[in-house]
Amino acid sequence: MLAALAAAALAGTLLVWAPWQREPPGGPVAATGPDPEDLLLREQLGGLAALVVGDDPVLRACADPGQAPEPTAADPVDRVIAQVESVRGLPLDDPPEIQLLDDAEMTARVAEAFAGRAEEGAIDIDTRALTALGAIAPGTDLARLRGEVFAQQVSGYHLGGEGVIGLRNRPPEALSPLERVVLAHELEHALSLAHLGRPADHREADETEDAGRASSAVVEGSAVATMLQYATAALTPAEQAGLRDELLARADDQRLACYSPYLRAELQFPYVAGARYICQRWLADGWDAVADAYRDPPPSTAAVLFPQRHDEQPRQPAPLADPGGDWERARAGTFGAAELEWLLAAPGGRPGAALERTRERVSAWDGGELVVWTGGAGAVVGLALVDRGEGPPLCDTVRDWYAAAFPMARATPAGTGTTFTAGRQDAVLACPGEQVRLGIGPTTADAGAVTRETA
Repeated sequence: MLAALAAAALAGTLLVWAPWQREPPGGPVAATGPDPEDLLLREQLGGLAALVVGDDPVLRACADPGQAPEPTAADPVDRVIAQVESVRGLPLDDPPEIQLLDDAEMTARVAEAFAGRAEEGAIDIDTRALTALGAIAPGTDLARLRGEVFAQQVSGYHLGGEGVIGLRNRPPEALSPLERVVLAHELEHALSLAHLGRPADHREADETEDAGRASSAVVEGSAVATMLQYATAALTPAEQAGLRDELLARADDQRLACYSPYLRAELQFPYVAGARYICQRWLADGWDAVADAYRDPPPSTAAVLFPQRHDEQPRQPAPLADPGGDWERARAGTFGAAELEWLLAAPGGRPGAALERTRERVSAWDGGELVVWTGGAGAVVGLALVDRGEGPPLCDTVRDWYAAAFPMARATPAGTGTTFTAGRQDAVLACPGEQVRLGIGPTTADAGAVTRETA
């Protein structure tokens, strides 16, 4: 859809705090509602909140590979390498350089790595588009969130081209349970890159933004699954308890409090959805099935969310019309099923306003594009989707979402769609046949112009 957020810009190389929980002695405890600690971890720990396994039967089953052999190496880093090789079933023939970094140096290196990856103009366009969609609040400093705030969270990285793994290490030289688990994650990236390459290398055409997110889900999901299995096989019960304590201490920092629900979901997607996707494959046919996901990656985020759609290429929506006047086309890109789900799960940034049956509604997605036109300080945003013809009608979903995201807007039925009018922006929804077309702009005329059918 938009220029990738920081979490996706180094897809497959960055690790955010990794929550994990082991089944207590004596078996699972009867559910009594959401665990407050789990909720805190999922909300405040970024991408690898996937490792709060909770009651997810897929992740629970995937997290137990059996006991890893006891390594003989005395060095703690060498011990983790040997155990990851055992869990993953692959040799690390050319181990990367492992750099143990203190907080300040780690944050500085991550910030430097992202410097220049998101141009100022691209951030401005993303800010306008996400604001128009209600995904971020007006005035959000997106550059700071993608740079400074993100860099403070990153716990490890793998730079495949340089053969380097960086690990945030407190105190220097010793490895805590969390740091060992983070290292296992990054080592899996090195193993997969050496033996399988990148999913993007196996696509017949250049990756779209949505296909790129799907590739990231394969890469990060594989590392999350490995990390789950490492934590089960290599950490003692006391170390697992210590890991959770470390995570809770970091979650209490509330570093993601300034991230909107949409931005948190975007940060977490490759890890959370990717872990489930990879675990389903691993449970079906082990690591061979995971290798197949690298060689034949899912074509879209819809195929990650709905694995049975792996062989279905998304369709291209009918082109949106140019709004004319002084508006200049600034950005066009795919808008995936995952992005649609992030909007529906927190309309206007409010999880309490989430649409019912969100995943079922998202299943109607069969292709999407988002286009941004700019002029002065304003923007016109056009969203075009294709309805698959299964599940709740996508036109109704977009109408319900916009009404929930902007409750002060007055909705007026208009032809096959709806016109929304409010003080800050207007929107026009048109739904000819299987096409769903939404225009958002300063005026109804601007918004309606992009929804016109083109020849």
